[in-house]
Amino acid sequence: MIRTLFWIWYGVGALLLIWFGIPESLSFSNGLFLVFYGAYAAHLLSSGQAWPFMSDWSVISVERRRKLSMWRAAGLIWMGGMAVEWVGVHSGRLFGEYHYSSVLGPLLFGVPVTLGFAWIAVVCNAVLISYDFGQRGLRLLLLRAVQVGFWTVLLDLVLDPVAHARNFWHWEGVGGFYQVPWSNFGGWLIAGAALSMLLPAVPVTCLAARRGTRLYQAILILFGLISLTEGLPACAVIAGLGTALAEGSLRYAGSRQVGKL
Repeated sequence: MIRTLFWIWYGVGALLLIWFGIPESLSFSNGLFLVFYGAYAAHLLSSGQAWPFMSDWSVISVERRRKLSMWRAAGLIWMGGMAVEWVGVHSGRLFGEYHYSSVLGPLLFGVPVTLGFAWIAVVCNAVLISYDFGQRGLRLLLLRAVQVGFWTVLLDLVLDPVAHARNFWHWEGVGGFYQVPWSNFGGWLIAGAALSMLLPAVPVTCLAARRGTRLYQAILILFGLISLTEGLPACAVIAGLGTALAEGSLRYAGSRQVGKL
């Protein structure tokens, strides 16, 4: 259900964002897109975690435990994401000086409530395309955190300049990357890596990794195309490179995880 809903919303939204623009009467759809993206990414991760099954009778119990663990972690990421955004908006630390408009939904202490879902989306999506290298436990958490930090920053190099150009949020001052301060990307690296530590240290299946890669690529392509309409060619180049890099990572992981379906 959430998969179908997300891709329909994505398709219609892409047409409007790239060629026609979002009518003011449909401005609420921007925030809903973040909610659907977050729900779909969390769903993919929840259903794609490779938990060991001890016996046939334990399948239902493990399934419930897996989903409960995943959605509890998603709730913590929502709160953590809202917290770092609140700190960023009110102190200028971590991400730089910026403030939000109401385009993404109602504000809670200066932060759109949908931003928590955006953090769920980018973190869960990045975990889906991070390779475990056969590690488990704390080693997997740390290794995954480094990769999540990288994938979230790569996405933000495309997303933030476009969001600024479309007035989703506003940066103070000049300089940086298309008026987005370089400190912002360092903040994304730290926040993305830290929030990923809230998720269970469980590897994902090849199927989940493939679907997660397609989702990540779709977001990059969407914002890459929008960047061309906003006169941000470097973002489009990064989107293309990121799409290719995610595909290469998937193929590498697939060659190392034969039989892990």
